[in-house]
Amino acid sequence: MSSSKGTFWTRPGDVISVRVYGGVIHEGIATETGRVISNSRRRGGVFEESLRDFAGGRRLKNHGPLKGYVDPLAALSRARARLGQPYDVVNDNCQHFVRWCYGLKPHSPQKRWIAAGVAALALIWAL
Repeated sequence: MSSSKGTFWTRPGDVISVRVYGGVIHEGIATETGRVISNSRRRGGVFEESLRDFAGGRRLKNHGPLKGYVDPLAALSRARARLGQPYDVVNDNCQHFVRWCYGLKPHSPQKRWIAAGVAALALIWAL
């Protein structure tokens, strides 16, 4: 797949992301066939799709493999084992999914950022 700066290359197990909804980051794991497995709200759960569909016309970023307890191919295998499982924005979103696949504690860095933003807005609204 090409991007604005040329061809977009991935290796199996690479973490791929795209910005959606103005700044929220959606993450997935690249397969050996140029596809991506992610836990997607839009798809209703863990789903495999083409890089083009995953990007949805937006710019992709390749973060490479995460430094976790399992290697990239094992992370990809773990991702495939979860295909079809449902999405949960609070407890099992795309970031939780990617970290779990790498054997890390499932967490969502941006969930904390969004929660802090909502709390700040609530505080401002209350004043």
